[in-house]
Amino acid sequence: MGSTILVVEDEAHIAEGLRFNLETEGHTVVVACDGRLALEALRERRFDLVILDLMLPETSGLEVARRATSCRS
Repeated sequence: MGSTILVVEDEAHIAEGLRFNLETEGHTVVVACDGRLALEALRERRFDLVILDLMLPETSGLEVARRATSCRS
């Protein structure tokens, strides 16, 4: 059984490439295209790994990383 991975990437072709390769390896992948959606996903679900772009619309990747720990509180 693979891991559950959140890919946070605003470039659709990069996000879909990551999704394809990770799913091919047996992982479950959720894609968020901006920081706001990433934070929502982190509040709703537990992930084994987050692949996080730093330069995102809405909320930066650095802000997502900073706030991610509070999503589990």
